[in-house]
Amino acid sequence: MRTVITFLLLGWIFAACEDELNVLPENSLTLANALTTPQDFESAIGGVEQTLKKTIIYNDPFLQEKKGEYVDEISTWISTDPLLNNYNSVEIVDLNTNSWTLYYDGIQFANVILNQVDDAPMSSERKNLYKGQALFFKAMFYYRIVQRWGDCVLVKDDVIVGPVAKTPWNEVIAYAIELAREAVKCLPEYDKITNWKGEAYTHKAMPGKGAANALLAYLCAWQAGCKYFANESDYDEQVLWEEAEQACTGIIESRVYELEANPEMVCTRGLVENSPESIFETLNRGFEYELDDFGWGQLTSNVGQMIIGYPLNPSVGVSSAKDKSYMIRVSTVNNWYGQGDKRKESFFYKPDELAEQTDGYAWFYKYREPWFDKMAGFFSGVDQNKVWWRLADIYLLRAECRVRLGDNVGAIEDLNVIRDRAGAKRYEASENNGDLRYTVFLERQKELCFEGHRYFDVIRNGYVNTELMGDFKTLSVQDMKDGALFMCIENNQNTGAFTNNPLMRQNIYWFRRM
Repeated sequence: MRTVITFLLLGWIFAACEDELNVLPENSLTLANALTTPQDFESAIGGVEQTLKKTIIYNDPFLQEKKGEYVDEISTWISTDPLLNNYNSVEIVDLNTNSWTLYYDGIQFANVILNQVDDAPMSSERKNLYKGQALFFKAMFYYRIVQRWGDCVLVKDDVIVGPVAKTPWNEVIAYAIELAREAVKCLPEYDKITNWKGEAYTHKAMPGKGAANALLAYLCAWQAGCKYFANESDYDEQVLWEEAEQACTGIIESRVYELEANPEMVCTRGLVENSPESIFETLNRGFEYELDDFGWGQLTSNVGQMIIGYPLNPSVGVSSAKDKSYMIRVSTVNNWYGQGDKRKESFFYKPDELAEQTDGYAWFYKYREPWFDKMAGFFSGVDQNKVWWRLADIYLLRAECRVRLGDNVGAIEDLNVIRDRAGAKRYEASENNGDLRYTVFLERQKELCFEGHRYFDVIRNGYVNTELMGDFKTLSVQDMKDGALFMCIENNQNTGAFTNNPLMRQNIYWFRRM
């Protein structure tokens, strides 16, 4: 009953701020005794995790990721779609369907926990656990807001009453880095976390030190790598690369996580649920009906689904490969994965064998567990958790950090760890004309394809004009400083961010195109 009451009370708190960001909640902390026991705090943390789940299901949150995934062709019927690499600015502006409200709901939810945990009558170990998890989620929400909208409203610990202007994205990231650092200090390793009953968790949705380090590494890498288009860039990017490298090393040397034995295991377990390679994930598998309209939302819960085909969906024949929205040619797959590289046959379904039947197009095969909506009676998506980071990702991020720091030997070692697992040829100095950083970028493209990383990898490395399509090829650095790499802010007249906040401003790039 206490858990139910806690959810009802906290739900009431957040119902008041559903419109906000607009103007932020005026009264988010009125229930001083809402959280007192470990059960209460775990229910509240579960509410924050639930909010993160909502952000990856509703409002087509993968607009950014879709712009960056590598494809050879886009179907003619969808080639003008602004969600894709063609980047039709007018249509993006007119969408007005992508709100940041849920992200700020999560931040406010985390703030409720952080404002009450120190006074709760429980052990310091329990306090640190809940504090660390709330800090992690708060930093995670800010990271995703910045990736999508750039400059945004910064809510720290105190409630903001009245209109509030946006804060430059690099200041928001700097604040998120502080949160993630504190989370790393507070949290135990994942394998040491237990619930209030003393039971170990059987899923990776509750963040531990490894998840906090992964987030810290990505935050530092974003701040460092994106300095070239930050409007306020008075910071030392080398120090940030060092911190990112150390965070990756903390994960790798913890021995809490281990690589799956081969690429086939990555597909059948690593990207499904609770793999030893998985560092943090959001629960989808087995929770299909937990949220309203989840069956429909599941279609957008994983960016890989936009290219998934046979044999995941039995109703689609092999010959219809060329009718997919996104298409990769078998020749590209063969170029990516050389002789002996097991990722070719694991990530793509019989590419050489079926090439003639599919007119030379390859079937993506990385996500394999189908989910059929029993109520609607049709295939609706993948029955797999959202895996945010896995150990292979961290090895390759550390390789990038090491290149930036001049440690090419260490970078090559990390690169070869992933190639060795795949059975691929080890690194040779002649690759890509000796450009090791670009080689690491391409390795991430091959290993992490359609897991949602590439758009942000492109931005972080400054490859926007060369690795993306359409109008991206002609963007200037000033365009990027003006917000071209981010989405426009929603301006729905009923719930838009401008409705109750006269200090809200559209970013300059999109304002010029409206």
